[in-house]
Amino acid sequence: MSFKRPSIGDTAREMGDSLRRGEDAEARRLAFHFVETYDRAGADERRRIVADEPASTGDDRFDSLVAAIVEFSCARHMVPAPAWVEGSSRFLEQWWFVSGLPSLHADAIAHSPISFARRGVFITEDALTYA
Repeated sequence: MSFKRPSIGDTAREMGDSLRRGEDAEARRLAFHFVETYDRAGADERRRIVADEPASTGDDRFDSLVAAIVEFSCARHMVPAPAWVEGSSRFLEQWWFVSGLPSLHADAIAHSPISFARRGVFITEDALTYA
């Protein structure tokens, strides 16, 4: 039996479950962990795990975060992002600072990759790093 990496749809479903339990931090962790999942996948697998639009997490902020992570990951590996990341439900009308700490807003504005900032999602400089 071969290992099958979770798709962004699988990840978004888990995020939605976490959000319904009031575990926002877990939903954020799952979202950012997908960056590592994508990085470790092979070229064909990368296309597969982001091809299908995931269902809503139930929270517009996290739906936008999902699209930002997919667009960012695809760009980093020079893979065209799927068309679903451009859907209007994947952009926020009001900015969201993912850290939630006002003292980190300036850092987030300065360091958010364009795939995040253009959606109104702002992350700190080290949010996309993993050990």
